[in-house]
Amino acid sequence: MYIPANVTTKLTRNILKKGFCFCLYLFSINVLAQNYSFQKIREETASGTKEFKPSVVIDSLQLIGFLSANFEISETDSSTIYTFYPNERYMWGGLSYRMNGVTEKRLFKELENGKYANRLLLKKKLNQYLKEQAHNKGYPFAEANLIIDSVIKKSVFATVDIDFKNQIVYDSIEVVSENEIVKVNYLQNFLNMPVGKLFNTSDYLNIPDKLKQLRFIKLTEPPLIEFSNGRSQITLFVEKIKNSQLDAFIGLVPEGESTYVTGQVDVSFQNLFRRAVNWQLNWQKYSASSQFLYTQLSQKSAFKTSLGINSQFGLLQEDSTFLQNSFELGVFYPVTESITLGVSYKGIFNNLIRDFDSTEVSQNNDPFRSSRINSAGFSVAYRQKETYPVLKNNLYFILNFDVGLKTLRNVENLPEEWSNVPVSSTNYTGMIELGSQQKLSKRFLLEEKLQMGIVENEALSHNDLLRLGGLQNLRGFDRNFFYTTYYAMLNLNYRYFLDNNSSFFLLTDLAQLDNSIGSVYAFGAGLDIKSKNGWFRLIYAIGSQIDEQINFSTAKVHFGYIAVF
Repeated sequence: MYIPANVTTKLTRNILKKGFCFCLYLFSINVLAQNYSFQKIREETASGTKEFKPSVVIDSLQLIGFLSANFEISETDSSTIYTFYPNERYMWGGLSYRMNGVTEKRLFKELENGKYANRLLLKKKLNQYLKEQAHNKGYPFAEANLIIDSVIKKSVFATVDIDFKNQIVYDSIEVVSENEIVKVNYLQNFLNMPVGKLFNTSDYLNIPDKLKQLRFIKLTEPPLIEFSNGRSQITLFVEKIKNSQLDAFIGLVPEGESTYVTGQVDVSFQNLFRRAVNWQLNWQKYSASSQFLYTQLSQKSAFKTSLGINSQFGLLQEDSTFLQNSFELGVFYPVTESITLGVSYKGIFNNLIRDFDSTEVSQNNDPFRSSRINSAGFSVAYRQKETYPVLKNNLYFILNFDVGLKTLRNVENLPEEWSNVPVSSTNYTGMIELGSQQKLSKRFLLEEKLQMGIVENEALSHNDLLRLGGLQNLRGFDRNFFYTTYYAMLNLNYRYFLDNNSSFFLLTDLAQLDNSIGSVYAFGAGLDIKSKNGWFRLIYAIGSQIDEQINFSTAKVHFGYIAVF
């Protein structure tokens, strides 16, 4: 029978051992389908000879239909030989089903008359039936019993008695912690356990895996469940995980004979309003007159549904050339505990903020144009990225694909050389990111991240291109240093942990960009030191194109502190 309650470690171990033995016996029986011998060499121990129980084999034979199976024992000087005789295999003469005392129609066509009387297969079918039709629909104590009515001429006639027992619904969830971490009504919605809903055994067993999706909370003990008067009371023992971050960097960038200071601030709140609302803000000033702003607001299981919501806004000012605003509104749905699908609507507005003279137009191979892009996006995600270095194995995958309509604006003000393209065109954008980290030894960790991206439309402008450079992808280069129509990039970190959280690492970045740029690479080293409330981070990186000589004067030094709260 499928058991929804907790199983003790000792009991589980015994079940697994017996199940393994059964599998070996059944494999031999089904392959040979004939009499066979088993030689057991006597093993002397301090307490005497270990006992081998042939009755276990006989029980296994009878479970798969050899009801008249027997065995013989013969002795030699050094061993005991057991010879087993399966004999004829019995068939089902008739199977009837009784549910809560009422006779029902046949449930399993594959177990009709004339099939082998395989009680193991019947048990497997019944367990699956009970799980789907009872345990996951409000009847966690439902069980089935097989009653052998008669055996006539190698035919077995039996009745399956199914008892659904008491119906159970969810009651409130109690959260035991030092301080209130998350609102109980949100947690009930997130776990799909609202008050009054029929109890679902699978949802209850999946609580530990489901809570792992909330990075600000973890279980300290297994969930506790009690049943009373047709209701279930679930108690969760949890504690807070510090996962909100404030990440600030100061960068020193040499330019000719002088050096200018850049800045970057990354903020991430994981549990606003105690309802798992995630707010992220990224701002960077990466040159004297260029800056970037990005903010995101999202929530899993929003508005008492399984759907999550996501909204984003971005702003990019590139020198005194153009200003780009973007936004995104979308929803996402957890197909499984690890896989999430999402759809969204995106808008991008490009605005030129100065005029270009004829010399700039003739010398610039990538035209600049004001435009608007409206697109629909589709995404697939497998697991999540680690938010900071952790000495453990992990794998994640992200796919984003957008298709939409690009419309040029202020075409009448464009130079003739830049206006000979369709005013409206289809725009495609795609991105794949595959990341993994592999624990090589007690202290060594290899981090790998493969990224690929592409953008395509008939009226491609410089301000439509994909941008690379900076700490998030090509270290050793300024942010948005490269503009490209496609890229394939591999980021590697060879990390040595000084303790469980602090680490020293070497870095390597390799990328292939479009033909106008070619191949680029970066290398360097970094240090993450864990303090009580965060990390100190120091990164030194040098970037260069493959056909250029390394120039150490262009190296980037980044120093910052990541506060975790």
